[in-house]
Amino acid sequence: MYRMRSYTAGHMKIQPLAALCVALATALGGCSQFSVPMGSNNIDSPTLLTGSIPSASDVAYADINEDDRSVIAQNLDTIGPDLAAGKPTDALSLTWLNSISGNSGTLSSINASTFSETGCLGFKTTANTIVGIKLYSGTACRDVTQKFAVTSLNVADA
Repeated sequence: MYRMRSYTAGHMKIQPLAALCVALATALGGCSQFSVPMGSNNIDSPTLLTGSIPSASDVAYADINEDDRSVIAQNLDTIGPDLAAGKPTDALSLTWLNSISGNSGTLSSINASTFSETGCLGFKTTANTIVGIKLYSGTACRDVTQKFAVTSLNVADA
């Protein structure tokens, strides 16, 4: 009768060693992590998960970059004493200019009705950018340092 030989590495057989390695690799495979990014926190160009219908906020993020938003927020900071004193701000208009991008505009319709409860105010702004002049509506809220930051911006109907 013909007998099959198993090959050995030293004094140990290779087949049990191979089975042990496969079992160890399978067991340790569950300890590894693999993740796929689902979104982006990049304000300049947010990731569109569906990409089918562009929204007004997507257009606003493409037209008015983070530097422009910072300039808008700095201009809103100038009315901080008026807000603290409770003075009406709806008739107030402020101009803004970003010397780096060349974009400019006028802040108007500043709504501070919910400022005392939320620390946020609504506003409208025009923006003269390379794509033309558009009207935007937005919200700015105070951050930890008590400075305004633009938290939302959408293309508004004229």
